[in-house]
Amino acid sequence: MMLPVKPHELFAHRVAEAYVLHLVSINRRPVYRYSSGDIEVDRTFLMTLLDGYLADRRDESWRFRFYLRLLDDSNTKDARVVFSGGRIPKLSKRGIRYMNAFIHEFGDMLVDIGGRDEEGMMTMPKSEDEHLSI
Repeated sequence: MMLPVKPHELFAHRVAEAYVLHLVSINRRPVYRYSSGDIEVDRTFLMTLLDGYLADRRDESWRFRFYLRLLDDSNTKDARVVFSGGRIPKLSKRGIRYMNAFIHEFGDMLVDIGGRDEEGMMTMPKSEDEHLSI
């Protein structure tokens, strides 16, 4: 049995998918170029991070409208296309700026409270007690 998907979750997923496709189009892989190294992302991570962050601050209807504004709603047609089986989501300029800033802030948070493992990868703190002892 499939549970119904709420509109804000669907559009958060579309924003996350559009951002991954944007990153791949400019970097050839789904990474955000952060000052201390690349941050690799996928749709599930981005959707969870984005909606989890905003869920504490805004209600579902506000988030739905916000995600909708981040997506590009233009319907420009490509003259070379003879049949369209669907369109990939695309971020608006505002959406690209917001998601870049959002992931940059996440990177700043990792630098501030996270650590690095033996391979040099940034990590999340293991527990709140560990963060408080720093």
